Amino acid sequence: MRHHSPIGRSDQHLSITTIKHYKSMKKILDQKRRSYPLLKLSLKMKISMLFMFLVLFTMQANSSYAQRTKITLDLNNVTVERLIDEIESKTDFHFVYQIKEVDLNRVVSVKANKELVTSILERIFDNTRTTHNVVDKQIFLKERGVLGSMDNSIDFSGLDNLQAIVSGQIVDGNGTPLSGANIVEKGTSNGVTADFDGNFTIEVANGDAVLVVSYIGFATKEVQINEQTNLNIVLEESAAGLDEVVLIGYGEVRRKDLTGSVSKVGGADLENLPVARIDQSLQGRASGVQVSQISGEPGAATTIRIRGGNSIQGNNEPLWVIDGVIVGTDYNLSNLNTNDIHSIDILKDAVAVSIYGTRGANGVILVTTKSGAGATPGIPNVSVNAYTGLQSMVTQVDFLDGPQHAAYANEDAEFRNAALPFPDLATVPNVDWIDQVTHTAPVQNIDVSVSGISENRNINYYVSGNYFDQEGLVRATGISKYVFRTNLDIKLSEKFKVGMRINIAKLKKENNKFSLDNLFLFTTPTRAIYDEEGNYTALDPITDGIASNYEADIRLKQDHNLETNILGNLYMEFRPFSNWVFKTTFSPELNNFKRNIFNPGALPNNLIVQNGGNAEVRNSVRTGYINENTLTYNKTIGQDDYLTVLAGFTLQKTELEESVARAFQISNDVTGYNNLGFGSNPTRNEVVSGYDSFQLASWLGRINYSLDNKYLFTIVGRVDGSSRFAPGNKYAFFPSGAFAWKLAEEEFIQDLNIFSELKFRTSYGRSGSQAIPSYRTLAILNGANTTFNGIEQPGVVLGRPENPELKWETTKQLDIGLEMGFFNNRLSVEIDYYKKNTEDLLLDARLPRQTGFVSKLQNIGKVENKGVEFMVNSVNVSNDNFKWTSSLSLSSNNNKVVDLGGVDFINLATPAQQGGTGARLIVGESAPVFTGVRYLGTWKSQEEIDAAGLGGSQDVGGPHFDDTNGDGEVNEDDFVVLGSPQPDFYYGLGNTFSYNNFDLDFFFQGTYGNEVFNSLTQTAFFGRSETTKYAETLNRWTPENPTSDIPRAGAVAALSEIYNNSAMIEDGSHIRLKSLRLGYNIPVDNLGLKGFKAINVYVTGTNLFILSDFRLKDPETSQFDRDQENLSIGFSRGQYPTSRTISAGVKVNF
Repeated sequence: MRHHSPIGRSDQHLSITTIKHYKSMKKILDQKRRSYPLLKLSLKMKISMLFMFLVLFTMQANSSYAQRTKITLDLNNVTVERLIDEIESKTDFHFVYQIKEVDLNRVVSVKANKELVTSILERIFDNTRTTHNVVDKQIFLKERGVLGSMDNSIDFSGLDNLQAIVSGQIVDGNGTPLSGANIVEKGTSNGVTADFDGNFTIEVANGDAVLVVSYIGFATKEVQINEQTNLNIVLEESAAGLDEVVLIGYGEVRRKDLTGSVSKVGGADLENLPVARIDQSLQGRASGVQVSQISGEPGAATTIRIRGGNSIQGNNEPLWVIDGVIVGTDYNLSNLNTNDIHSIDILKDAVAVSIYGTRGANGVILVTTKSGAGATPGIPNVSVNAYTGLQSMVTQVDFLDGPQHAAYANEDAEFRNAALPFPDLATVPNVDWIDQVTHTAPVQNIDVSVSGISENRNINYYVSGNYFDQEGLVRATGISKYVFRTNLDIKLSEKFKVGMRINIAKLKKENNKFSLDNLFLFTTPTRAIYDEEGNYTALDPITDGIASNYEADIRLKQDHNLETNILGNLYMEFRPFSNWVFKTTFSPELNNFKRNIFNPGALPNNLIVQNGGNAEVRNSVRTGYINENTLTYNKTIGQDDYLTVLAGFTLQKTELEESVARAFQISNDVTGYNNLGFGSNPTRNEVVSGYDSFQLASWLGRINYSLDNKYLFTIVGRVDGSSRFAPGNKYAFFPSGAFAWKLAEEEFIQDLNIFSELKFRTSYGRSGSQAIPSYRTLAILNGANTTFNGIEQPGVVLGRPENPELKWETTKQLDIGLEMGFFNNRLSVEIDYYKKNTEDLLLDARLPRQTGFVSKLQNIGKVENKGVEFMVNSVNVSNDNFKWTSSLSLSSNNNKVVDLGGVDFINLATPAQQGGTGARLIVGESAPVFTGVRYLGTWKSQEEIDAAGLGGSQDVGGPHFDDTNGDGEVNEDDFVVLGSPQPDFYYGLGNTFSYNNFDLDFFFQGTYGNEVFNSLTQTAFFGRSETTKYAETLNRWTPENPTSDIPRAGAVAALSEIYNNSAMIEDGSHIRLKSLRLGYNIPVDNLGLKGFKAINVYVTGTNLFILSDFRLKDPETSQFDRDQENLSIGFSRGQYPTSRTISAGVKVNF
């Protein structure tokens, strides 16, 4: 409620009566025409009642402030509303009134010199229909005859039947007091509000009365008194969460008033999961958000697609905003402590994301950290949380063991008439290299926080420190980090508020010391770790060539990242008038990164050729800031209409400086990377440096209008100007609009008695993506030497022409949603249909050879995404001892390439060696699709080979591929679409059980209908004996096993014979038990543990199992880095394994 705004929004009058004859203060809310429980009232009415309730606490105070406050005014021909603003700006008085009872547009003139405010008001309102009454610092304006006489006489009407006094406490399911909960006697307007400790006292008509208890975010509960005088009432969280606050970018709104599509994930859902990054725990928890953990390496980033991918050459990752600070798409989320997170809001539709303009096309994820809100004033809350756990392999790929592989190699050599590599199978080594380089790895975490609010509620604080250490499943990998956070809000006065959010993180990440790709591809179990003299082996036993020894790499190599990140947000709020808020923020960021790499001369592959060591040191410093300024105006129009207007200007600048130094043939291993001057090869030693800068200026605006509290309208617009584009294309405008209809407020819906909540919403708008790095529109010069007069001279050549025509990629999105609640919102359902069209996609278009260039980046492509999202939350069982809730998210996205600038397809990636293009963009198909030839099994006879008439070498028992075009050759011309990494749908299913002091929750996540391109199959199924082989090749074709479709050993002479094919495309459908948690709340009060507020002990498991038919077990891993190949998802070749983690911990609150 605005201080000088209507008290209520209904036609009924509110009268405030002070009862001095009772032992405790009670609040009587007299609503003369109709009596509704507080839950049925509008938000503004509830806030007004809460405000007036608080006023009653001050009514016993002396009125000395009014008696001593004098002001000077000199106002000519101003409205009464302007006069009220002036008095509020010069004093601590606040006006409370209803618009219909005060003529705010009446013009008055006031001249006062150090005159009492009460005296001024008497002159202004004398002989008008308005009278006033001063209660401490509150000034109530009413129509005469409504407020009562000026002698503050008390009206006791309606109190004759009050006979029973009931006291009690309101708490949530965890026993936490619910300060401000509403308690109303059913069928009356008699109500009170719980104090800071959740305690209340109410006088009711008789001992059989029913209390209606409500609190924002919790299900309303009716309690029969049954002659009891003391009650302990537990409220359960509402499944629908209609009153929960949702962040929408530069603001917040109640979910019931939301016009856009926003998913919310609570911090409690992520708490104490043993992961280094918060994105790793978001899988399946929000509809329309596909999260893929492409690597199990500690601290590895996930791939996130919100309603599909929009760009071909640009970034498809969502924008991250942390406590209002835009940190971009590539911020290292390991810098955050997961247990600091209060909530995560995911913006998906156009009206939600367009407020972020050029960076919103891929969706926006808003992270809000904790504060001291909800704490008992003056009493800090100290929390200590610690857990420790062990990580192990979830599954392991089945390969041939040493003797089995040696037999395969001998069979291969025998078929090719070569010497047997292993004449004595009894002496063949048998090394399980995957088992050798992995181990059971520990993970541990401890965080301490202090939070609270001051006794006068003017200071809100949250301070935390965190230490997290996770060793990787692969030895000599892992991450350790220290994170410190301070959140502080200070209310300086009624008009000024300041605050800050500061996060400081220091990380050390041990990188993998060898290529896991090569481990899976080339390191056969016949390779011994040590030779007969106990030295590391350096030669492959089959090829006799130099090959890495991974045990030596783990023990001798050094490769780690050191990173320090400081992220801050300083803000000031100024309220010049009660319905105006100006906010300015300054958000600096400093990121210092260093990577140290040292490969010593003692490595067996260096030692054998006396190559010496080599080292590399990378340094980068990124600095930046964002200044945002917003002005918000709130206005109540009439009885049930609301207007909110937001306008703002933002300015962002980021600079990056980096350098790389490399040294080769280092003569000794003592100094490692600390003295690159020891590098003795001047032709290879090098120093490289780089610089990048980026600026963005933006103007933004949003209008929200609520008509009759039923019809909600939103209009959003943002203008972005980017330094990355050339003049003429620097600026772009991104508008959007939305409409929502709260059908549940309509009588014809209420008469159905079906829905407890029903809302229809739709939105349409544009958002954008820059999709290019800095300086991409400029020409570049490359160094080149030339000969002049017989002397070679340094020079430059044009490496890329300028490209000033480049402009923004633009996404237009339509969203239609329906939100439903049943059974008093114990069951809530949310359904969304969306359609996104992205235009002006940046693609490399071919140029005529006469230009001297092969291609030029142009805005020519189009992609479409459309899909359906389905979200269900339910409270299945809820009573005093047991509660069971469930959640289900189900999403389907259909992605299609519409236009590629006049060409039919574009080749994207070559995942297998010499196998041809494995990923293509094809007009009319999803982006991307897997391509290759069809594998038809093995040749069963020479007659079959002769009948096929294929060229090249074909052998009985060898692989048989389909000659699609019938030209007698198998090559890329025979490639067809074999599958797509896009799933038919992806889902998440969670259940939470609470029984007395025990809590159990588990969460499943998975996909259905997607394919995975397993490029390891090219060698492990078809290839020669120099590479690893699947265990299934034990059933390969032999003369004794002529019906097998697994190729015989030796039938493939070279990998160039094995194009990408259908045997490499596998079903990626899977279901994963993502997390399971069992907790117990120790009853500290019953055990007499004084000084403890709560103690919770828990056991947590993550990635406990995965069900999949994929050969490499986990279909989410990817052989391409998420930034390396933007659209090349769904490829796997044996990446860093995902870990199963079981941990135990305890959280103590003091």
